[in-house]
Amino acid sequence: MNKPIRVAIVDDEPDAVASIELIIKEFCNDIEVVATANLIDKAWDLIKSTEPDLVFLDIDMPRGSGFDLLERFPIRKFEVVFITAYAKYTERAKNYGTFDYLLKPIDIDLFNKMIERFRLHLNTNGITPFRRI
Repeated sequence: MNKPIRVAIVDDEPDAVASIELIIKEFCNDIEVVATANLIDKAWDLIKSTEPDLVFLDIDMPRGSGFDLLERFPIRKFEVVFITAYAKYTERAKNYGTFDYLLKPIDIDLFNKMIERFRLHLNTNGITPFRRI
């Protein structure tokens, strides 16, 4: 059996965090939520200490954006899936080497397809450190 996929969830909306956790619990038995955070500073500390494989990241948050958080990692050893209510950030998100971009409310079928692609990615490539240019 493969090791569990370690994920962190970063979102300032408690309902959004709970929704992602529920989807994971119901549909993804090989995923372990290792951290949740509602602020950028807390997320930065937790991501460094828990070393997730994948981070579900909101963009618009108080005291900083998801983009601000990614700027703090000159070399990133995790993949990112932006989960946001705003489609307007899609192009900017591509500049951050994101694995995927999902809109709220989360479509469970799209979420599951993204997770399947991520499993395949891990099994074939592993996570390649992303260096921001």
